[in-house]
Amino acid sequence: MATLLTAEQQAYGRSLLTKFDQLEGFVPGEGSRNPVLVMVSEAPGRTEARVGHPFQGPAGIELDRWLTQLDLTRAQVYLTGAVRSRPYRVGKSGQKRDRRPSRVEVEASAPLLDAELAELKGRLLVPLGNTGLQRLLGSKFKISAVHGQLLKLPVRCWNAGQGRFETTATTYPIFPLYHPSYSKRFKKFLPVVNRDLEVLADYLQESRLN
Repeated sequence: MATLLTAEQQAYGRSLLTKFDQLEGFVPGEGSRNPVLVMVSEAPGRTEARVGHPFQGPAGIELDRWLTQLDLTRAQVYLTGAVRSRPYRVGKSGQKRDRRPSRVEVEASAPLLDAELAELKGRLLVPLGNTGLQRLLGSKFKISAVHGQLLKLPVRCWNAGQGRFETTATTYPIFPLYHPSYSKRFKKFLPVVNRDLEVLADYLQESRLN
């Protein structure tokens, strides 16, 4: 499966490993160049950082279940994220543990997602969890409030000259979901996720008919 990032853009992404102390690995987005939908996650985990591909650990198993429920395969979607390297912290035991990416890490990584979205204008965006959602729409949006709903909004892109995010002229259909790792860890959310997937499947079916 292909990535939409150029060699130069990938080199920029890898350069962030020297800028930030607690990042490791590099995982470019990958999937179809003509995807049914674009899934925007938080950041790679340990397994993804090691193998260099998105959603390879337990969350990947859950994601594949979701795609099956949507009658899709990985070859029909594009998988990407707010940050492309694994953010970690060192615990008391000395082992690396996953953590949420910082604001500056998300901002530094923003040109990579911006480049991909510029190639995928108007595609259905599916942010997974709060970090993916807030990267696209800002901190006032919470996954607990908007999951399973179809939104039609511009998204945020990074203005390097101004050092801040601004919104795109293009409006995207956006369907937020909880992150697969969340429903994998907290089984009580499975019925909620499954209902959201049913709504998304109905939307995709209607889109195919139209």
